Amino acid sequence: MAFCPTLPHNRDHAGTRNSRTSPQKRRRLIMKKAATIFILTLMALSTLAAAQTRKIVGAEVPFEFIANGKTMPAGFYTITVSGDPLAVLSIRSGKSFVHALANATALSQHPVVTVLVFHRYGAQYFLSGIRWEGEDRAYELPAGKAEMELQSKKATEDEIGLIAAVRRSSE
Repeated sequence: MAFCPTLPHNRDHAGTRNSRTSPQKRRRLIMKKAATIFILTLMALSTLAAAQTRKIVGAEVPFEFIANGKTMPAGFYTITVSGDPLAVLSIRSGKSFVHALANATALSQHPVVTVLVFHRYGAQYFLSGIRWEGEDRAYELPAGKAEMELQSKKATEDEIGLIAAVRRSSE
């Protein structure tokens, strides 16, 4: 068979399309499909888990504070906590909104009220967690860049607790 520039090179001697793909391409395709299925499964499971451990609190915060690196103005806040032991906090007041990841941590004593916990350095406040009335665990936010800088400078830190009202709870 002579070379003909008009014939595609991916055809076999009979002129039919060659359906062979390399084993490496097949493996990559299988891995992509497996990864996609795995990610979709994790998303579905996390959605189910979040729906089971979703809690909502409301509190009037009389000062500006930082949550997950974003400065939030004073005002009434609704905070939705979804998931456990790694939780997503959705913090909202009017048009101000931020998401933050928090870890569930054990408490030695059960709080008698639900409290938003802030770290204060001078006039700067950082949301650091939520403690739930009657529960043996709290949700703690990791310190962000600005708070870690203040900690490294040995700035004086106070812990401030604001009482929050549990608005709804669906466990």
